[in-house]
Amino acid sequence: MGLLLVYTGNGKGKTTAALGLVLRASGHGLKSIIAHLMKTPYYRSSTVGEREAITTRLGDLVEEYFMDPLMLRNPRLVLHHAIQRSIEVKPFLLVLDEANNSIKNGLLSTSELLDALNSVPNETNIVVTGRGAPQELLDKADLVTEMREVKHYYDKGFIGLMGLEW
Repeated sequence: MGLLLVYTGNGKGKTTAALGLVLRASGHGLKSIIAHLMKTPYYRSSTVGEREAITTRLGDLVEEYFMDPLMLRNPRLVLHHAIQRSIEVKPFLLVLDEANNSIKNGLLSTSELLDALNSVPNETNIVVTGRGAPQELLDKADLVTEMREVKHYYDKGFIGLMGLEW
């Protein structure tokens, strides 16, 4: 595995930051794989705009995988598929979106994630997102960013704005 980046914390922007790296890598012609461990293709997430732009505009440079909606709450399958694809295509970047949440919710163990990371090719950099990153992952990481909510307009009843929230 290349560099390991972890975006965690209770603030917004973890997945958005990871997708920003996908966009940056794609701008250099570098391939990325995005694996959403806790989301189905039908999930209306805060990253709808980014996902749409990345997957429709960048074509062959980005592969995206979701949980199968018929096998709800089984992030192991998505993780396994993403790791296998990274071994096959050796992308520059592998995003494991919501992997921390998968561990926090008991759907994946820390050791399963760490073992999977050890299988990734040396030329592939990994971004792991989600709240509550386990200490073992933080210890292994080359970069850890903790998103901390200081103030949020949701607290005033604002529900969001297309282009800003999704």
